[in-house]
Amino acid sequence: MGDCDEVLERLHRYLDGECPRNLERIVREHLEECPPCLDRADFQRELRALIASKCKEAAPPGLLDRILAQLERLERR
Repeated sequence: MGDCDEVLERLHRYLDGECPRNLERIVREHLEECPPCLDRADFQRELRALIASKCKEAAPPGLLDRILAQLERLERR
């Protein structure tokens, strides 16, 4: 796997530390070699940090998925 689409599909699991070691290594290596994917990962990290700093209560189920889906739709425009 080195394809950007495949890496970005797994980015959330990677950022959450939920990837198996071999997949974690593959994603990390891809991010080291692909500036656009690294930018996306950095954005996701910053977004998560911002949300965590502003939210004291747990987010309702599905909220993050809806936000990310909306961001993806906006990026496609």
